[in-house]
Amino acid sequence: MDKGAENYAAYLNGDGQGLVRIVDEYKDGLTMYLNGVVRDTYLAEDICMDTFFRLMVKRPRYDPGQSSFRTWLYGIGRRLAYNAIKRNKRVTYGADEAAEEQADEYSLEEEYVKSERHAALYACLGKLPPDERELIWLSYFEDMSVRDISKITGARENGVAVKLFRIRKKLKKMLEERGFGNENDS
Repeated sequence: MDKGAENYAAYLNGDGQGLVRIVDEYKDGLTMYLNGVVRDTYLAEDICMDTFFRLMVKRPRYDPGQSSFRTWLYGIGRRLAYNAIKRNKRVTYGADEAAEEQADEYSLEEEYVKSERHAALYACLGKLPPDERELIWLSYFEDMSVRDISKITGARENGVAVKLFRIRKKLKKMLEERGFGNENDS
C-alpha cells in the first residue's frame, strides 16, 4: 500500500491528519497537472481543492487493486477539470502565441521551468492540443506508466502508448526547430 492509500485509509478511519498529509503530498503536482488541462492557474487551484474536498465530503471508495492512489486521485481531478471546462466558457485553448504568453504568467510553472531546455520544452508543450499535452504531462512530469495514464484518461493502453510515441516524435521535431538537438534524449 502506498503512502497516499495509507493516509486515505487513516482518514476514513477517523484520522483527520490523513487528509492533511494527502493534500501536502499531492497538492502541487495535481495543481500543475490540472493547470495543463484547464490553462488557468486559479481555476486549477480551485479544482485541486475541489478534488480534496470531494475526498473529505463524499469519501469515494479507493480500490488499491485497480490503480495507485495517485492515479486514482488524478482521475478524480481530471473529471472535475473537464466538467469545469464544459461549465466555464472562459477556459479556452488559444493560438500558439497566447499559449506561450500564458506560460509566462504562472508562477508554479516559472518555479518548475528553470533551464532554457525546460523553457523550450514547456513552450512546445503549450503548442500541443490539450489531449496530447495531458498525456505528455502525465508521462514525463508525473512519471506515470502507460497503464496509469490509460486508467486516468479512459483510453486503451495500446492507444496511449502509440499516441505517446507520436507525440514524442512531434516534440522532438519542435525542439530541433528551436535549436535543441538530441543531446541526451532526456
